[in-house]
Parts: sequence; C-alpha cells; structure tokens
Amino acid sequence: MPRVIAIDEFKGDADGKRFQLNVVDVENRRIIDILPDRKVETMEEYLKSCDTGKVEIVVMDLSRSFKQAIRKALGNPLIIADRFHFMRQVYWAFDEVRREVQKGLPKKDRIRMKRSKKLLWKSWIACSDNQKKKIQQLLEIDTRLKEAYDLKHALDMWFKESDEYSVAAGLEACLKKLKASTLDGFHRVAGTFKRWRQEILQSFMYPYNNGYIEGVNNTIKVLKRLSYGIKNFERMRKKILWQQEVKLVLK
Repeated sequence: MPRVIAIDEFKGDADGKRFQLNVVDVENRRIIDILPDRKVETMEEYLKSCDTGKVEIVVMDLSRSFKQAIRKALGNPLIIADRFHFMRQVYWAFDEVRREVQKGLPKKDRIRMKRSKKLLWKSWIACSDNQKKKIQQLLEIDTRLKEAYDLKHALDMWFKESDEYSVAAGLEACLKKLKASTLDGFHRVAGTFKRWRQEILQSFMYPYNNGYIEGVNNTIKVLKRLSYGIKNFERMRKKILWQQEVKLVLK
C-alpha cells in the first residue's frame, strides 16, 4: 500500500449490503480496492492482509468505526479528518435551527424561509450587498436564527482564514462560542470537534483531503446507473477496477 490512503463509503446496494467501501491511493489518484461493506471487521481483516508498511497517513470522514479499524490494523498512523465532512456538521446544525424557526412561521414567511436556504448557507463574505440585506431581514425574524447564523459565520471564517499556525487558537475560540450557545445542534458540533480535534487540526497541516475519493464515488454512481444497478458485489468490484484500467490505458 502507498504512503497516503483514503477510505470512504458509497451506496452500492450489492449482495444485500447497502454500503460498500472505497480505498484509494491519494497521491497517485488510483483506486486500490473496493470492500464489500463498511464493517470494522471487514476493514481490519483487509488491511491486515495487505503490506501496509509504507502507510503513514489516512484520510477519512468522521466515522468512529473507520478510526477504530485503522487503529487496530495500522497501529498509529497520522489520521486526517476530511475538511468537507467536519464543516458540514456546522451547516447541518444551522439548518436544524432554520427548519425549527420555519415551522412556526405563517405560510408566506415559511415559504420565503424555505426558498432562502441556499442564501443563508452562502458565506457572508461571498454575498452581494443586496443578498446581505435580505439575510439581515431574515435574521430579524427570530433570535435563534441570528445566533445560529453568527456561529456558522464564525466557524466559516475560522475555516477559510486559518493556517497551520493559527488554526489551533482559532478552533479554541470557536469552541468557546459553541459552548456558550443556547442551541443544541451547535453543542453537538462542539462535541464532535473536540473528539476529532487532532484530526481536524491535521487537515490544515497536510495537503490531503477526500476530494479524489468523492470524485471516484460519483463515477461509481454513473457506472451503476449505466448498468441499471449491479447487485453482485464481485461483478461491481471488477467493473469499477476494470474501468480504472481502461482509463489509464486511454490516457
């Protein structure tokens, strides 16, 4: 196995298992293998069957089972939390508040709030003056929404402006704000960020993420659709790996 690997699940629906697992070589941008499910035992058994002496870094989402399998099979490699996966926790927490506020609004305002989801998710610094005005009008509807938006913005700024030197201090400042919040969803974000603190910090220190493996998973979705579904796991695995070899030959 190579020095840097990434693991991620995808919805394959093969052999009665809803999810299968993708293992890739991050630096050389190649699929290493496809596993039949995402169980800890399956990952552990597979990794122990491979020559993993060169593996130093593993990129993954915030899955406790993934981390458990990696620790059991590889000892203590450097684990990087994928940046998309930990930041989406923030947006999920914000949207939880938006939906809660939305439910209590009159029909006209409820529809307006629902249609404003993308605008409210958009980074404040990327908004035009007109968009900022609309956002401010929406935030005046409920103090909970304003609080959630301010927390989302603080974490967005931390994410966009931090580097390997400032990220730790910035994270601690954000955690204090989350702890002081009255919103349960953001308390859960704080708990997640604390549990994955080291892996999150390492995502700012090393140039690796799950971007490539997410692209592979999208390619697999297209392959499944063109095949009208592939129910047999071995057939799916071989088809995915064969498609990769064909692309390499045609380069």
